[in-house]
Amino acid sequence: MARRVGLGLLLLLVASAFWAVADPPFPIVGCPCDHAEPASLDTRVCSLCRTAEKESEPVYFLKDISPSKPNRYLALPKHHGSGLQAVGDLDADEREAVWTAAIRRAEELFGPRWGLAHNSYFFRTQCHAHIHMGPLSPEVEDVGGTLYASPRDFPVTEASQGIWIHPKDGRYCVHLDRDLAEVVLIR
Repeated sequence: MARRVGLGLLLLLVASAFWAVADPPFPIVGCPCDHAEPASLDTRVCSLCRTAEKESEPVYFLKDISPSKPNRYLALPKHHGSGLQAVGDLDADEREAVWTAAIRRAEELFGPRWGLAHNSYFFRTQCHAHIHMGPLSPEVEDVGGTLYASPRDFPVTEASQGIWIHPKDGRYCVHLDRDLAEVVLIR
C-alpha cells in the first residue's frame, strides 16, 4: 500500500512539473514597476525599465549580466510602458527599428551565424521588452520557420508567444515554435 501511494505521489509530482513547464497558465514574473515611483525600478525584475529611463537612443544594447550567458547581449527599445512588455506591443515603426538594430548589432558581434530570440512572458525574468542576441547554437535544427526579406514584415507576436530569428538564404528565417526561444542561442 505504501509503495502504491509513493508511486502515485511521484506520478503526481512529475505530471505537475510537466504541466508547469509545458503550458504554464500565467506569466512566471509579475511586474511591480511604477514609473511614477523610481524606487520601484530598483527591483531586479524592473531593472531594465530603470536602464531605459537613462537612455537617449530609441534602441540600446546591454551585455547580459548573467554569468551563465557570457555570449549574450540584449537589444532593448527605450520605449516602455507598465506591466510585462513585449516587442509585439510596440507600434510598427518601433518594432521595425528594434528588430533592425538587433540584426545589425548581432551581425557585428557574431558574424553570419547570429540569432535573435524573444521569450514569451511565461519564461521572462524582466518586465521590459528585450531581445536576446547571440550566436545560433550548432545543435539547433533549422527546420520550419518562414523567410522574410525585411524586419518590417516580421509577424507581430503576442506576449504569450516566443519568436526566434536567424539569417537564411539572404533573408531572415522567423520561427514561432517555442515559448522559451532563447534556448536556440549559445549561452
